Amino acid sequence: MILLAGGTGNLGPVLAKLLASRGIPLRILTRDTSRARARLAGNLELVTGDVRVASSLSPALAGVDTVISAVTGFGPGGDGPREVDFEGNQNLIAAAVSAGVKHFVLVSIHGARADHPMNLYRAKFMAEERLRASGLDWTVIRPTAFMELWAGIVGDSLLKGGSATVFGRGQNPINLVSVEDVARFLELAVVDPTLRRTILDIGGPENLTLNDVVATIATTNGLRPRARHIPVTALRVGALLMRPFRADLAGLIQASLLMDTADMRFDPAALQANYPQTRLIHLADIALARRATTVAA
Repeated sequence: MILLAGGTGNLGPVLAKLLASRGIPLRILTRDTSRARARLAGNLELVTGDVRVASSLSPALAGVDTVISAVTGFGPGGDGPREVDFEGNQNLIAAAVSAGVKHFVLVSIHGARADHPMNLYRAKFMAEERLRASGLDWTVIRPTAFMELWAGIVGDSLLKGGSATVFGRGQNPINLVSVEDVARFLELAVVDPTLRRTILDIGGPENLTLNDVVATIATTNGLRPRARHIPVTALRVGALLMRPFRADLAGLIQASLLMDTADMRFDPAALQANYPQTRLIHLADIALARRATTVAA
């Protein structure tokens, strides 16, 4: 039995479908079963619980061999990286130890480290450290930024209003990875024992600027690549002003600053050499799939 925590975000539904197709018994930990039913395909087992509340986790872990934690407090309306990505994972790891779980798979983030300027990266790193010290067999998957998330953030305004919103100059190369690729590597982490006690960094096949993202989405949809750029200075001021009132939005602005100024490239050569059976998905593929879905609807 696998317990998946974080099954209703960008990654969870894709991963749940992939694992269920293998016939592996799968249980989803969720705070809201009605939302989970709406987001997840198939008749999956749902159990109510919250990683922030340690006492709610024991029932979910009964009979579980493997835990996959894809939870995050980052994003609009999120509860915060420290509360979810660190403390929530800490609670889940402790509960897994008590329940006799054999293997814990943690979705972290590429570049996680103790002194990172972003709280999300620090929280993920602290969760990694806690997991490695737990005595459990473990696997850490460190993806780059999710392609579908940022294609939506940048591209939706282009599709709906004719002009994309780009935070910053949009000229800094960053790596984006599809959640479908992340799901396939998580599936591999579950079934391949050679990935136990391994940290695996994964990324997409190309490093793109946000201006490239706008151009790709525009070309796919027969539009002009128009974009409105939010200056870096305005982003810095916005992050400071928002932090006391909307920490979730301040975190997104901080992430935008990072994507405009830091080295966020990833070289997929070693990943593709070690896992030649996995074809990494390009942004153009995602844009075409989204267009086909929109047209069909």
